[in-house]
Amino acid sequence: GTPESGGCERADLVDREVFDRRLAKLEELLRRLRSIADEDWQTFRSDATLQASAERWLHLAAECTLDLAHHLIADRGWRTPTTYREAFEVLRDEGVLTAERCRQMQAWAGLRNVLVHVYLEVDLEVVHQVLRNDLGQLESFAASLSKAVCDDSRL
Repeated sequence: GTPESGGCERADLVDREVFDRRLAKLEELLRRLRSIADEDWQTFRSDATLQASAERWLHLAAECTLDLAHHLIADRGWRTPTTYREAFEVLRDEGVLTAERCRQMQAWAGLRNVLVHVYLEVDLEVVHQVLRNDLGQLESFAASLSKAVCDDSRL
């Protein structure tokens, strides 16, 4: 596993390197996002570069969670989700995520869609609040997936 994630060393995914690279990217993005999260609202509101960085890094972090989810689902041969939201439902149904974590990750999928498709209407106050309050959800998600990979007795 990646040193940062404290992941297990077993190569238990079809392509563990792909999984670990996405996990490491998510950890890097979280470090960057936390540096922006330290900025107060007035500073964030008045700095277009901070806003653009936050939006892009939040988008990429959400993409990482989706890639990780889809990779694990495909590797395990679980039912194929047809939407981003459903990917998290599959993980919930397979016991990887709690119902609450599933709901949170579905909200992240929604944020990703806003950042990609409705970018003209992004609410900067919402972005700032996500930075201040919700980044831990991504860390918990990554930990849940890492645990599922490392603890799966079928491997």
